[in-house]
Amino acid sequence: MSAPSSLLQGLALLDAAVAQERSGRQGHNASRLAETTGIERSRVSRLTRELRDLGYLDRDNAAVLKAGDGFFRAAGALSRPWLRAARESLRVLASTLGVPAQLVAAEGPGAILLRSEKGPGVSADYLRPGILTPIWCTGPGRALLWDHTRDDLEALLADVQFVGVGGPGAARSVDQLQQLLERDRDLGMVDAREEYVEGVRDFALPIRDQRGIVVSIGISSGAISERRTREAQSALRDACARLSRLIQEP
Repeated sequence: MSAPSSLLQGLALLDAAVAQERSGRQGHNASRLAETTGIERSRVSRLTRELRDLGYLDRDNAAVLKAGDGFFRAAGALSRPWLRAARESLRVLASTLGVPAQLVAAEGPGAILLRSEKGPGVSADYLRPGILTPIWCTGPGRALLWDHTRDDLEALLADVQFVGVGGPGAARSVDQLQQLLERDRDLGMVDAREEYVEGVRDFALPIRDQRGIVVSIGISSGAISERRTREAQSALRDACARLSRLIQEP
């Protein structure tokens, strides 16, 4: 399920199946899931098969779908203290700075949005939890590539189409991406200007555990003053440092 539409539909199916199971009523089969979610029946069959292959769903002898071991492992991961703290950190960033704040993880050549918060009155419809964006042309996505070598980038992005993807500032080749990463490292922070959405500037930082980068945290804004930029960068660094400490706790 690599495309954003497939990912979101897969999440909708998983949510519907688990909600029905939790209700104590008879679980859904594929046909009932199609009716409940409004997703076309043949697509439901394909997506539920993929979810079963991944371990997120199980199917019993009556073809009823229920939560699988993979779902419970993921649910356990999402209850970790650092992820709960991440939601609070995102809310503080969003409300204090009046900008959208995001927590993102790598998914192959894509970046999946785990959590997002928006400041009061902020519109950012493109920031929907579960959406998959190109990893190379968003601030939080590029932060996930912080430790990648040139060879790593070549291997990861060998099959991607750069041209026509992202905003006017997006990298159009691995060479350009490498240059942007080198500049970010010199700055100590990803600064992505109009790389995914025109008129939007992202700031982002990677969050590591003992093994390496786990997620990234970022904020997005339109045109802001230099003073506001410094405030935003400082707040982002503080949030990143706090989450980095938490994620490394046993």
